[in-house]
Amino acid sequence: MTRRPYEARFAREVGLAVRELDGDDGKELRAALEQAASDPWSWPQADRYDLDDTVRVVTTRAAIAHYAILPEPPHLWVFAITVL
Repeated sequence: MTRRPYEARFAREVGLAVRELDGDDGKELRAALEQAASDPWSWPQADRYDLDDTVRVVTTRAAIAHYAILPEPPHLWVFAITVL
């Protein structure tokens, strides 16, 4: 049985920051977020000491993005980004 990818939803500020990334930096982050959508557990926990393992962090050369895995309806909430 194949699981459908999670839908990714972005906080407004995160979406704006992602759109402003140039060229390869934007492509790298988009590819990383697509990986998260297809396998939400593929990225490490945001805080290894946190008891909530549903908060994950995506890191690329240009950005660090945090997302939460939400079960109903199944989606990723990308709630924070730091552009390096």
